[in-house]
Amino acid sequence: MEKLKKLFLAVALIGQVVGIVLLFFNVMLAVIFYILYGMAIVALFIVLIVERDKEKEEDDKNDYSDY
Repeated sequence: MEKLKKLFLAVALIGQVVGIVLLFFNVMLAVIFYILYGMAIVALFIVLIVERDKEKEEDDKNDYSDY
């Protein structure tokens, strides 16, 4: 899960610059790239939400405040 999160984060960071540069060379390719970039951002949010849910579930299992 950590490698997937790092991959999507790298795509999000590098994608901004690459998308702007592609606008100067090939507009159609830039549009396709921005669609893929948007899908990577959505996937990153999904991975972060799933990871947070796992952490929350683990915290609930290890909650010893009621002893």
